[in-house]
Amino acid sequence: MTAMARRTATGPRASSRRPTLMSRTVLCTLTGISERQLSLWEREELIAPARIDELAGRRDPLYDAASIRRARLIRTLAEDLDVNLPGIDVILRLLDQFSR
Repeated sequence: MTAMARRTATGPRASSRRPTLMSRTVLCTLTGISERQLSLWEREELIAPARIDELAGRRDPLYDAASIRRARLIRTLAEDLDVNLPGIDVILRLLDQFSR
């Protein structure tokens, strides 16, 4: 492997292509929501982790930047605009369809 190929494969560009994943606690801190709210939204299927890691029999949900945006949107709809959960579900489904 040439020096150029090694730099490309292991340099900063290679790591920036991988999404940054974060724990539930970090997501909640960055979005200003409680873990209880996040759990409710997950049960209602409004938001889902980007990936679930399993280590030593423990399941750790991990979230990406899209999850932060979605959680902030849900919080805005729920708290600032007083939209109920079924209404939020409809709005999110429409937005998801438009983004395809």
